Amino acid sequence: MPVFLTIGTYDGVHLGHQKIIRALIRESLKRGLDSSLAYFPLPPRFFFSGEKENCLITLPGEREERIRRLGVKNIARIPFNNALAEMSAEAFFDKIILNARSARGLCVGRDFALGKDRKGDLVFLRRRCASAGVGFKAIPFAVFKGSKISSSLIRAFLRKGRVEPAARCLGWNYSVSGKVVRGAGLGRRLGFPTANIGAHPAKILPPGIFAVRVRLGDEMFYGVANVGRRPTVAASAAPLLLEVHILDFDRNIYGRRLEVEFLRRLRPERKFSSREALRRQIFKDVKTARQFLQ
Repeated sequence: MPVFLTIGTYDGVHLGHQKIIRALIRESLKRGLDSSLAYFPLPPRFFFSGEKENCLITLPGEREERIRRLGVKNIARIPFNNALAEMSAEAFFDKIILNARSARGLCVGRDFALGKDRKGDLVFLRRRCASAGVGFKAIPFAVFKGSKISSSLIRAFLRKGRVEPAARCLGWNYSVSGKVVRGAGLGRRLGFPTANIGAHPAKILPPGIFAVRVRLGDEMFYGVANVGRRPTVAASAAPLLLEVHILDFDRNIYGRRLEVEFLRRLRPERKFSSREALRRQIFKDVKTARQFLQ
């Protein structure tokens, strides 16, 4: 069935992506076509670099859920592989856009390019769309403080723990989900029991201490999250962990799935001289979080 198509990575489904999707839906309705979005689950840059951990804003399922909520009718995954990496812009346009996706319209951002070495730029796409009788729309960037909103910008914010500017670029509060797994029990011994979240290794974990909102099924709570390597009690090479102290909560939730929504960064993680000094700081963090969450 003929469609009006957009194609890209769409990691984060940020405000720039949302702008393209709104235009896609408008154009598809004008022409009586279904809206269709084809995306690469792993950004091509990570295919080439081999990066697989702490690199995605949204996992494929999370991305599709957000795209679907915006009203796109058809969503398709295009795994990026060696064959696609070596495909010329002409072959990509003919094989993927015209034949595989049956596009009768194409809507992309102004920095979009396809094909080997990204040779299929906007000039190329306008020309090929015109010759194939395919409608074409190039959508201006969304901007945050003078910078183009992009997945790369948001990843940079998150990797520094800067969840608030990340949220302003995303249009939603960054979140990480996973099942509650057993930890060492240190938080409980310090008087602040924590839920340790088994997050997907590809998800970016923003480092620091945060005020958070926690979703457990249909219930919602607030808490303080720590993302770090626990330098006071663990070796320097310890893996990055996400653990949450849920406020006013004392239930066994091992094996349950939690979503942790990052609201504000309270401070960076740091090493304390003793467990007692750590306990006192956690007490202060909880007090600060409560004041913010009121």
